[in-house]
Amino acid sequence: MQFDGGVMLKITMEENIPIIILSDEDDDDADESMTLNDSSVLFVENENNETEISKHIEQVDEDLAITYTQTGTVLPHARYDCTLHFCRAEQDLSGPLQQNAKYCDQCFCYVCDKQVSMCEFWTTPGICHCNAHKHSMYWKALRYKSLMGYLHELNFAFDPLDMDSDLRHAETSLKKFAGSLAMNYAVFMMGCGPQKTSVSCRCNCHCINDNTVIQAGCKGCQKHHLKVLSFDYSPVSQHIQMFLQEAMKENPKACIVMLLGAVKIFISHTAPGNTHAAFAVSDAVTLLQWRIITKVWMLLVSCDFSSSFAKQLEAFYQRLPLLVVSPLPKSLHVLPWDDPLLSAVIKGQNISGERHVKGRRLEILSEPLGLIEARVCRLEQLNKYRELARYLKVVKSHNIPQLQRLKDLVPLYLCKVGEYSAAVNALLSPVPCAPCPASRLTPPQFRAYLRIFTSGHAPKIENPQSDSRNVNTIMPDHLLAAEWTPVEGSNLLKGMEVLKFALRVLNCNNAVFSHTESWVYLLSVVSCSHIAQDGLVVAAFYDEPDANFQMVTRGIASSILQELTATSEIEIPKTFENGYPDQARLLLATQALVLRILHSQFSPVLTVILSFRFNRWALRTLYFGLLVRPDVLHYLLCCVVEELSRDQYQSKRSESDHSLISYFLCLFFLENDIVLTATAYPTNTLLATWNEVHFPWQNSLRTYLECNIASLSKEKCQILQQIQLKAAYPHPE
Repeated sequence: MQFDGGVMLKITMEENIPIIILSDEDDDDADESMTLNDSSVLFVENENNETEISKHIEQVDEDLAITYTQTGTVLPHARYDCTLHFCRAEQDLSGPLQQNAKYCDQCFCYVCDKQVSMCEFWTTPGICHCNAHKHSMYWKALRYKSLMGYLHELNFAFDPLDMDSDLRHAETSLKKFAGSLAMNYAVFMMGCGPQKTSVSCRCNCHCINDNTVIQAGCKGCQKHHLKVLSFDYSPVSQHIQMFLQEAMKENPKACIVMLLGAVKIFISHTAPGNTHAAFAVSDAVTLLQWRIITKVWMLLVSCDFSSSFAKQLEAFYQRLPLLVVSPLPKSLHVLPWDDPLLSAVIKGQNISGERHVKGRRLEILSEPLGLIEARVCRLEQLNKYRELARYLKVVKSHNIPQLQRLKDLVPLYLCKVGEYSAAVNALLSPVPCAPCPASRLTPPQFRAYLRIFTSGHAPKIENPQSDSRNVNTIMPDHLLAAEWTPVEGSNLLKGMEVLKFALRVLNCNNAVFSHTESWVYLLSVVSCSHIAQDGLVVAAFYDEPDANFQMVTRGIASSILQELTATSEIEIPKTFENGYPDQARLLLATQALVLRILHSQFSPVLTVILSFRFNRWALRTLYFGLLVRPDVLHYLLCCVVEELSRDQYQSKRSESDHSLISYFLCLFFLENDIVLTATAYPTNTLLATWNEVHFPWQNSLRTYLECNIASLSKEKCQILQQIQLKAAYPHPE
């Protein structure tokens, strides 16, 4: 502990309570008679050592007496606090005043904050650090500048007492960066060239021949052969980005100071020459600034900086010479997590994102997009998905399209905490000035939600990736994550609720509606027992219901889907699932597929057919549903034949798959409304490529036709005869 030229006295009262008295010779009210010796610090020893202490008893008043004193150990101190005489002046640099040049072993230079023996300007005329003291505004400013170094030149206003290792490292790095950037910028300002224009010279001393040397001093040559310089800012921009990459590797405190300091260094960069070069540099500088500000927001949100440090950064940013029309925010102001409005929203106490301050002024939770992304990343890291959903539901920003992209993740965050019904509502509920989020789902995202609702597992939220080259934060598509984890404490949606969700998405989302794989996955989900953790669908066999149930169910399913198309709402009668609940859901999904195929061209078809491998009766329902459009059935037949001819997985398919394919093709032969002849496509192609060795399904198809020959028309019997002939006499390899 250091005492500025004072003394410490131990005083004993009547109750034997020891009291310490500190005396400061700089205190105007101090009694000089209280100073017992010339030492700057006096320590009182334990009473057990009274024999070694010189006694000094002085009666102060009736109840107070000084019992003894002792010379204290002198600690490091500023020169003006030394017991050696010091002469004060506001600003005297001519030379040492009186005895100010003298010092003891513990004296420190007030400006350099070093021992006097290490100060280079202790007695230098015109500088004279020996005259420095804390009661002078000039010497205080000089000390601040000396301790802050290059940070002072950049206009940072940190307290010198806060200059820790992080700030000193930032100061050193910024100073080095400023020097190297200045050289790169100087090269840029010189331009590239010179280049000569292609205008021919008509002067007397210069021929059209390009090899002719231009004579010195020819004004005609100077007029027609102008020196055109080009200005390429990319090397300067790359140098800045390299520094930013290095800043990202530092501790948060050093990093944020380095980022903001870099902005101050290159913010004034401009380009000489033409307007195009000026705009190019302005755009590059603005883009770099935006990337830095985004990273600064990320650090302010995720790091536990003190409020005083954050205020100093805010003050520095507001002093930056931003253009009046600059797109950058005018303030770095970041709401603390304990802000009344923000904390109320996150805790679920405020669901509107608005509040009246003192009953009059309306306060709205609105933040820049980069700051919102920073909060999203932070809450994701803390696994606070419920709080994140609450925040995104109400927060506002000027960048509405990009904000909507973040708001579309609210259903996923609700799934992460097992609130599946709320997630479905969030997906299908329209938002202000935009359709429902389900209308923007991609086919992979649609399949991911089906997997979540059916399996009780959700994708693991990946940490955002930082593009170190561009200092950007890349928000990954969490729904496409490779790793999935179980959701704790969740209750799965019922099968019909999952199907209703899927049908409503298909009704409002053209991309999903047109995508074949989305229908294949839906059929797999509807006809499965469960979905494993790895996403593998475990199929289930459903008993074929009676013909009357199928007919009635198809009729009800058609009515349900027509109502969905008209109103975007879906209502399932309570009796719809009576008796055969699983089969009823599969028939509803199959009828929806019928409407999809009748709507527009549908391919590939083979994968859809194979999705009925465990419920062949449902495939027959699909076929009969399409009989209203024989032309569509004929198109499907053409697609199937074409896909089979180039199928690369013939040898890998199971016998049941080959049997299912042949069963579906056989339906075309058994239906009289479908006209097939041996000379028309696709039958002629089928006969031309008949090879039961390479295509096992052909053998099954021939067997089916032979078993049902009585139901075949004359033309189809002729086709069967040619098939039998090719099977009996196959072509050699």
